[in-house]
Amino acid sequence: MVDYKNILTGVAERLSSLREERPSAGTRYRLMGVLADIMEAVEMLSKEVLDRVSQEAVLDADVDADFDVMSEEVLSWELTIKNDDLQELTQQVNDALGGLSNVLSQIGSQLSRHHSNEEYARLYEQEKRRYLGSKTAKSARKTFDEWKEDQCYGTPSLEDIVDYALEKLVHMFNKGVFSARVEHIQRTTRYPGEFDFEQLDVDTESRKLIYKNYAVLRKLVDYTDGFLVVNAARVGQHFYASRREEKAKANRTNFLKYMHKITLAQEEYKKLQDAQQESEDSSLLPDVLATGMAMKYWKRLQKAGFVDEHYQLSPTTTRKQAMYIADVFSDKLQMRSKWKPFQELWHINNLAQEKWEMQETGKSPARSEEIDKIFED
Repeated sequence: MVDYKNILTGVAERLSSLREERPSAGTRYRLMGVLADIMEAVEMLSKEVLDRVSQEAVLDADVDADFDVMSEEVLSWELTIKNDDLQELTQQVNDALGGLSNVLSQIGSQLSRHHSNEEYARLYEQEKRRYLGSKTAKSARKTFDEWKEDQCYGTPSLEDIVDYALEKLVHMFNKGVFSARVEHIQRTTRYPGEFDFEQLDVDTESRKLIYKNYAVLRKLVDYTDGFLVVNAARVGQHFYASRREEKAKANRTNFLKYMHKITLAQEEYKKLQDAQQESEDSSLLPDVLATGMAMKYWKRLQKAGFVDEHYQLSPTTTRKQAMYIADVFSDKLQMRSKWKPFQELWHINNLAQEKWEMQETGKSPARSEEIDKIFED
């Protein structure tokens, strides 16, 4: 028959094993089983104590005796007699419960940290969706488009966009979005190469405030490839932590609004940057090979590894493949001169001879089917 001593021995062994395994949802489930066994052992132990005491409780006592006083005396006497035995068993129970508590705390900490990041990110995404569906978001987009038309005549420069983003950052800071966090920052933190706040016409104290606000912001966003990118988990955690602050809802909305405007500016910056790069790249090509349709095919050829970023043949591209590319390419663009532009670009001769040999043998070059797909519309 299983008694509480055997149960407690098994519990100790299982706890030792659980401490060594990697925390998981299954670990939590097994720990709950251990807890159930401990509770069962405690119940058995309590029942035995009560049984022992009750055996001594049937006394030849006066009917006028105070039963409560008598019960306390009997219980005290019984516990004194069994003190050594009970003390050892009670210690085992306490040790087991203490061990279980520590393990549960460790597992809970690790699991909750993992799940919290997901929950925090989900919280941010919910807030973001709510904001983007609001009139405020539509107004922000309209304001940005009006800025491009009115201030930049429809074509902002890269410098214009950087100034716009910087202005929106300062607006966000002035709204006091991070005021509760800024108070705890003891020293100014700078992030060289990200935003040049020195260009702002502000006094020293204001500049320090801007630096501190930016330091708080950078705990919530990542700086990737020159752009501020929201870290969903960290922002969600910030939203949750500040939920009880005064103006919490307004600050949350202002954060979403100004980060939205900054994102709009960054997207415009990227488009303009890509257009300038494409313009610079196309200058490497003859006009007939630099049309919009041609650039689409060049990008596909680069992705497939047939040419490099300067439109030159890759070391692995053979003469026959070069001929095949030029042949299909020129047909797609309906070029009058089939070979000359490609031969001058690639510093290669006699592509027509390669075409004749292919026709004679009836054998297409390697990867010809892949090249055909590149030029599919």
